[in-house]
Amino acid sequence: MTEKYILNEHIIPDGIMHDQELNNISFDGDTLTLSFDIHYYPQNYTDTTLVEKYKDFKICRVKCKINDDFFSEVLISTSPDKKRIYQVKEMPIEEFIGLANAEIKKRKEKGYFAWSYNNIVLSPNTNFVTIELSIWLKLKRKIYTTCQIILDTNEIEYIWE
Repeated sequence: MTEKYILNEHIIPDGIMHDQELNNISFDGDTLTLSFDIHYYPQNYTDTTLVEKYKDFKICRVKCKINDDFFSEVLISTSPDKKRIYQVKEMPIEEFIGLANAEIKKRKEKGYFAWSYNNIVLSPNTNFVTIELSIWLKLKRKIYTTCQIILDTNEIEYIWE
């Protein structure tokens, strides 16, 4: 038996989210919310038909209701060194939120490059979502540049405002 999955028929409603600036992360009860500032740059697209409907929005909130926070976590990674070795630090969501919001605030105040949305990976059969961010976070003399927020969830919402 052969089954074919057509990737471009499975549309994730993240529109123009790639490289958009992360504004805030919150965790309220069992819901994680990531808020992004949206800026539309038509010169960044060879075909604007996919993103045309998102151009007038200024904020996108990505909301995930977490089934079990025991199976949800955050992984932050350093960039690979010359030997292609990188380091990963694992932490609970609650710990990460405090670090993230403090760093986001500090970077905004100094006018530095913001944290941003990279992509999302879905695993519908196992109810897992991985949201990947580009970050800059210095902890114990190590600089972390990538973040994976791994969530045990049945759904994810993109709320465009």
